[in-house]
Parts: sequence; structure tokens; C-alpha cells
Amino acid sequence: TIVVGVLLLIVFVLLLFVYQVRKSQVAIVTTFGKATGEPAGPGAHLKWPWPIQKVYKFDQRIHNLESKFEQVLTADGYNLLLAVYVGWSIEQPKLFFPRFGDSIRTAEESLDDLLRNAYSSVVGQHPFGHFVSADETMLKFIEIEKEMLDRIQAGVRTNNYGIDVRFLGIKK
Repeated sequence: TIVVGVLLLIVFVLLLFVYQVRKSQVAIVTTFGKATGEPAGPGAHLKWPWPIQKVYKFDQRIHNLESKFEQVLTADGYNLLLAVYVGWSIEQPKLFFPRFGDSIRTAEESLDDLLRNAYSSVVGQHPFGHFVSADETMLKFIEIEKEMLDRIQAGVRTNNYGIDVRFLGIKK
């Protein structure tokens, strides 16, 4: 029983001082609430127990965000019901963490605001024929999506979100 007790004590102490980061994650360690050091990559890392240091792990895989249907006016005054999707990931955890903490939901709300502004302004510059037309030469879907993507990426960089918007598309 003494050997089992010592082994359990060693495991408990290791759990207090060691944390693990998966390949798809990056971790930020805070000391007394402030981010310290560089983001930790995959593997096992040492830390001080809870009151001193806390570990926040972020998934670096691509997150998907879809907007709700919204009415947007085209340049020639037609109403267009539009739903857009965006693929994004956390690229700079040192910028992401102070801005959003460990909340993906808060980041998506901010990204949704940027998305709404981007597609409202881009759609307002194009006539209805660029979205729906029997003539294929009039359709400008790819160019419109590219304009929206460029605006969102510029907004993310300007606001220092620590996010990389990878792709954007018009869903419906």
C-alpha cells in the first residue's frame, strides 16, 4: 500500500506541474492573470500550480462561421437575401488572448460584425445582374467573394484580432 500511495502522490504532483498540448492546439500560460512567455506548441510542458499559473488552450484548426440570412440592397436597388460563410483560425494567440480571452464565441461575434459590414458594402456596389443572370459573362460571384474576403482580412489585421480568415463564400 505504501508503494501504491507513493505512485499516486507522484501522479498527483505531476498533474499539478505538467500540462499537455495536442498537435492541433496552442497554449497560452498566464501568471497571475497576465500572459507570459511564448505560446506553447505540442507536447508536455511545465507550469506552476493553479493559483500562480493557468493554462488556456486554443484550437488552431479552421473554425466555420455562417451568417444568418439578411436583406442587402444591390447598387440598382434590388433586395437580395444573402447568407455567407467564413473559415477562420487562430494564428496569433498572443493577440487573440488579450482581445477575446478564451472565448471563441466572442471572437465569432466580432468577426460576424466585420462580415456583415463587408458584405453590405460590397453587395451595395454591384448590380443585381452580377448575382443572378442568364448571361454567364454578367455573373461576378468569384470577384464579389474575393472583395468580401479582402475587406474582412483587412478589418481583422487592422483590429489586431490574431485571426486569419482563410476563405469566404456566399452560401445562399
